[in-house]
Amino acid sequence: MTESTASFTDPIAIDIWTDVVCPWCYIGESRLNDALEAEGLSDRFKIELHAFELDPSAPENAGGETNIDHLAQRKGMPREQVEQMESQVQALAAELDRPYAVERPMANTRRLHRVRQAIIEAGGDGDAFFLDLQRRYFAGEVNPFDVDEIVAAAAKQGLDEARTREVVASDEFDREVTDEVRRARMLGAQGVPFFLFDHKYTAPGALPLDTFRQVVRSLAAERDAEDAK
Repeated sequence: MTESTASFTDPIAIDIWTDVVCPWCYIGESRLNDALEAEGLSDRFKIELHAFELDPSAPENAGGETNIDHLAQRKGMPREQVEQMESQVQALAAELDRPYAVERPMANTRRLHRVRQAIIEAGGDGDAFFLDLQRRYFAGEVNPFDVDEIVAAAAKQGLDEARTREVVASDEFDREVTDEVRRARMLGAQGVPFFLFDHKYTAPGALPLDTFRQVVRSLAAERDAEDAK
């Protein structure tokens, strides 16, 4: 196989820095996948997730705090304003045919990122674990801070209960999570979602669907031109 033929079969990388509790990450991931499907390019791209903490100072256990409480208290915003913001995001999710629970549990997400790393090390699909929790979290179907829920989600990707509980209760994989967050910062990320396309181009935020479609079309055309040389 020639180098040119090999490069043609290589998928185009899309790296996404994201957090489980980030509503714009949920919206952005949906728009990106819809764009790839609409352009018929899903098989040309490989998406890989990376850790980012929306609020590293959040308490480890939800303790009854919701996203509404969290923003109202931490940002000093009236609850009514936070609820209005959440309703606006809910409307955007509806446009994408995705469920969206306006009020959700809120806590520190670091141990979820660490469990993802443990799944990857064990040969499982850490990104599938993450997306499963994120999507069901925003659908209002799961509390991702409940250890039993984490165990159940990790088991779907082959990580046994004892190992999951061990990682949850320790600081194992903290370095890997920190490294992923640091890389995002080095690339210029100040929040999430943050996208790196084909190891070259960065973009912050949940881009509009039409913009995502234009981006993936351009990337595919650029790769085709390179392969034709």
